Amino acid sequence: MALLATRAHLSLAREGQALLEQKRDALLREVYREVGDVEADRGELDTAAAAAAAALTESQVGYGWEAVEAAAAVAGRRSVRVTPSTVMGVPVPIVTQGAGGSAVGRRGRSVEAGGPAVELAAERFEAELAVAVRLATTEARLRRLAREIRRTSRRVNALRFRLVPALEAEVRALAFTLEEREREDRFRLRRVKAGRRSRPPSSLPADPATR
Repeated sequence: MALLATRAHLSLAREGQALLEQKRDALLREVYREVGDVEADRGELDTAAAAAAAALTESQVGYGWEAVEAAAAVAGRRSVRVTPSTVMGVPVPIVTQGAGGSAVGRRGRSVEAGGPAVELAAERFEAELAVAVRLATTEARLRRLAREIRRTSRRVNALRFRLVPALEAEVRALAFTLEEREREDRFRLRRVKAGRRSRPPSSLPADPATR
């Protein structure tokens, strides 16, 4: 019974190791895909930031610092919304922009109050914000997935190098013990049979009626 129970535990441990390895491989594929998205978003963010900075400088040259600061002071705030999601059972956030958008009417001023250059700078910075929000989502997903990969790898290594070898050794020890007992039982049985064959037949007592 101990051998059967240990073999069942060993089979369960091997199945768990295989499932965890499949999960780890799937997470690694997802991370590789996310890394490519992060690199693309970072490049796009650099481009958007450079364009926004150039538009800001142009607006400051054309209208002065005071006019640009006054236009920025009445600009509406932008909000973000975080929605929970899961990837292979791993909770990851999805960050999106909330209400606000990039319409001119939602910036809290008219085009004439700021000027075309100021509005162009606002559009460029809103485009930069959109890319930054998308990059934040991708990087957050990447960090969560990487942390789960490390956790899964530790569990796989614990099963592969500690639990499974220990159970295999226990199975071998129990099987060896049972084989030894079986050999001893066969040896004792042969001795009993040999003793019975070598024993002379017992003489029966004489019948009193024949005396």
